Amino acid sequence: MSQQESPSRVRQPRHSRGAAPTLHDVAREAGVSLATASRVLNGSERKVAESFRERVEQAAAELGYTANASAQATARGSSPVIALLVADIADPYFGLIAAGVARGADEHGLVVTIAITERDPLPARRASCARCADSDPRA
Repeated sequence: MSQQESPSRVRQPRHSRGAAPTLHDVAREAGVSLATASRVLNGSERKVAESFRERVEQAAAELGYTANASAQATARGSSPVIALLVADIADPYFGLIAAGVARGADEHGLVVTIAITERDPLPARRASCARCADSDPRA
């Protein structure tokens, strides 16, 4: 072993290089189950031993783990995103509505996605229903 390869050097994370570390990576690094890592990182009310909590938090920090909001929303079956459809965002009437919705959403930890319909009912109908994307909107 050369002097540069001393045991005190920073070790490489065990997850795939170039890819963001996953919850699986954190659990493996901490030596705990996936469920335990999830409980710690998602703030579950279920009890986790303090030693496991510390190991998970340390592994997450070492790996640079950040939660994937899309994956969390999928697992919960809900998303913190709401849609606002407006005819014309340049119209002061709709601009005021959009500003009010954005403020209210922010107060509740929600994100607003705005779609501009340009007074065309077809895009509004498509956006209002996820099922409509797979069917003919004129039907």
